[in-house]
Amino acid sequence: MRLLTVLGLSAAAVIAATSVASAALNYDRANYMKAGKHQIYVWCTGGTPDSSVSVDAANAPEAIRKAVAGKSNCWGVWQGLNVGG
Repeated sequence: MRLLTVLGLSAAAVIAATSVASAALNYDRANYMKAGKHQIYVWCTGGTPDSSVSVDAANAPEAIRKAVAGKSNCWGVWQGLNVGG
């Protein structure tokens, strides 16, 4: 019984931590054109590793351009606007 309680509390802590972490990123389409710190996933081919970066920009298209600047065979995908944390 004690093991089930510990496992239940551990699962609840993981769920709570995940909820807090995801709350900091707002991917509402209205935020696409807002200024701020945008989260961009940089997807690459040809051996260049993928990455996820946070970029200060006037809007998402500018953030994507900044995120992939100087990287050949890479494309940016907007993940959302960082609104906290």
